[in-house]
Amino acid sequence: MRISEYLGTQFTLVYRTTRLYCSNRSLGAWGHLLWHVSRRPFNRSLVPFMTLSPTYRCQCRCVHCCANAAQRDHRDELETWEVKSVIDQAKGLGVLQVTFSGGEPLLREDIVELVQHAHRRGLLTRINTNGLLLDRSLVRELRKAGLTQGAVSIDDTDPETHDRLRGLRGAHAKALEGITNLLEAGILCQISTYASRRNLTEGLQRIIGLGRRLGVLSIYIILPAAVGCWEGHLDERLTEEEQAKARALQIPGFVFLELPTARALCGVSAKTVLFVSPRGDVTPCPFVPFAFGNIREHTLSELWTCHCRSFDMMCRGQCIMNDSVRRDELRRHVGSVVDSLG
Repeated sequence: MRISEYLGTQFTLVYRTTRLYCSNRSLGAWGHLLWHVSRRPFNRSLVPFMTLSPTYRCQCRCVHCCANAAQRDHRDELETWEVKSVIDQAKGLGVLQVTFSGGEPLLREDIVELVQHAHRRGLLTRINTNGLLLDRSLVRELRKAGLTQGAVSIDDTDPETHDRLRGLRGAHAKALEGITNLLEAGILCQISTYASRRNLTEGLQRIIGLGRRLGVLSIYIILPAAVGCWEGHLDERLTEEEQAKARALQIPGFVFLELPTARALCGVSAKTVLFVSPRGDVTPCPFVPFAFGNIREHTLSELWTCHCRSFDMMCRGQCIMNDSVRRDELRRHVGSVVDSLG
């Protein structure tokens, strides 16, 4: 990694972290951050981020959705008390931020209560949303509950293209309205999008321009992964040259990729994120469909510690699910964790 790339990545990390913690308005969150930082060098099982999907239900039918489209009903979803228990257990593992994702997490009737619980536990909170339900009333409730950040998906600046990709007419207008409502309420807002051959690079540049005009905190660009609706579609992967074009759009402190350089470890290899599904299945990442257990049968600590104890696979510059060899290795590893837990 070039020195300039390293410094840019570190600046973005420090800037974002500072903005999030200052906005969070919680001394408990600062205290938990210091606890995490002081123990991380001695306990590599500590994990800073958890993505929790309280539901797979969603109003959209996105062509690129990474969720399991076959599980959109609400049967067997975790109860409110179970989700709160997962949040409590996650704090014990060192988790600093809980991202409520989906599906569409705002379809959960208890989402405000869940955000409030995580906030009171000293965790940063983020909601990944299509923005359809972000009216002023709900945004005020989320602000009061302690929501740190809202991440609204924008697939294209052209309303018709965005709506077509989302499978829902009017989705673009509602997303922009949701962003405006978040910003007016004083909640940090991020635009989430993904890089594809369709939008490299002019389409992404237009989204960056939109973000500047709206005054969002940042633009987050995701690289395609062969999961969900793209399960097995390795042809959707970007070439190294195309990935380089996407990375060239990064602006320290404003535009960033989940994998900022070709040498960056994916979240699975870095062990920086874990995922809990609406039914309690635990995987090493939201993009990984292989579960090494369920929180209704084992504690989060048991599952994560067992995983970390035997996992040392390195994947750089791309999602591990885009590498067929490492994908099979990961599946075998997860199977061994399941067997060891009985």
